[in-house]
Amino acid sequence: MSLIMFINQGASTEVVQFVSHNFSRVGETGTIYSGVKLDNDGNLYARQAAGGYTSIGSWLLNGVNSGFFVTRVIDSGTLTTDAGAGPLVLSTDREYDVRRSGAGTKTATVSFEISDDVSGAPIRAMITYVFTATKDVDFE
Repeated sequence: MSLIMFINQGASTEVVQFVSHNFSRVGETGTIYSGVKLDNDGNLYARQAAGGYTSIGSWLLNGVNSGFFVTRVIDSGTLTTDAGAGPLVLSTDREYDVRRSGAGTKTATVSFEISDDVSGAPIRAMITYVFTATKDVDFE
């Protein structure tokens, strides 16, 4: 499920959204990652278990990235990589993740909001993501 918001800006319409996604990652070796990147190119990327990124859609469907700001609230857990609470302009990549290097699970529940104003209001799109990184066996 995606939340899409249409923002009227004069003659043009700007559109932002968040895409629903399962961020549960499991692995047996190395560091296990789980997270999201809001890229300055308007795309959303999910962190892969081994640390790379996979495109899961776009946060910006129509408009200019420098006209939008992201705010995050950590509802539970802690982030390993945290771009900051915000509002942060989205003309720069913003990364948020958890990592697990020893056996066990690390989880964080994080709510995100996109606004078209540096104040963080009004909210144009929002979602809550649960990042889970599980390392099944510690071979190292």
